[in-house]
Amino acid sequence: VPVRMGLGNLYRRRVRVFTMAIVVYLDYKSVQQKEKWVSKSKQAALWEKAHERNAKRILKLIIEMEGLWVKLGQYMSTRADVLPPAYINNLKQLQDSLPPRPLEEVYGTIQKELGKSMDELFLDFVNEPLATASIAQVHRATLLNGQDVVVKVQHDGIKTVILEDLKNAKSIVDWIAWAEPQYNFNPMIDEWCKEAPKELDFNLEAGNFLVFSKLRCCKTKSVLENIFGIFCWS
Repeated sequence: VPVRMGLGNLYRRRVRVFTMAIVVYLDYKSVQQKEKWVSKSKQAALWEKAHERNAKRILKLIIEMEGLWVKLGQYMSTRADVLPPAYINNLKQLQDSLPPRPLEEVYGTIQKELGKSMDELFLDFVNEPLATASIAQVHRATLLNGQDVVVKVQHDGIKTVILEDLKNAKSIVDWIAWAEPQYNFNPMIDEWCKEAPKELDFNLEAGNFLVFSKLRCCKTKSVLENIFGIFCWS
């Protein structure tokens, strides 16, 4: 069950993430010591088992945490040039659609942001989402005027969680760079800290969509603001 919002849960998220970082770090340090006592023919297998073990640990935590960690895991699953195969094979599972959020949460977000009931907004709203991602999920719907649309709904409280996750990720990367100077991931995490908040701004996304629509010479559809957007369905 994903860890939800609130100050208490944000603190628990931090504890869970830092605990996992320490567990993985100590595991690898242990493998470094064991490596000295086994033959060279067995060293590769020793490291492969460690990679598989820790990749599964990290995958389990990412699924539990959701938020930014899912996006980071998805990105890591594409970096076969940097990560061992065990990490790629495990983390690529995150490329699939995530479990959907409860409908009452989705409805609540829509009604809260627009100040109207679902019946006042939609002629039809498909409860089964087209897809669910780390930040939002999308649903097909029909407006009262008969226009078919796609509704993108940002997960409740996700902005607070992602900003907290960014701070935690930055702290872990700083710690790794201090403990193991040869592994400095600061350039990557600095880029994430700059770009991730932009994905939370659906007004910016809507603006980009409208520009794209005009470039494709299609009619501009209505865009509802802030926490969720409605884009044309074609």
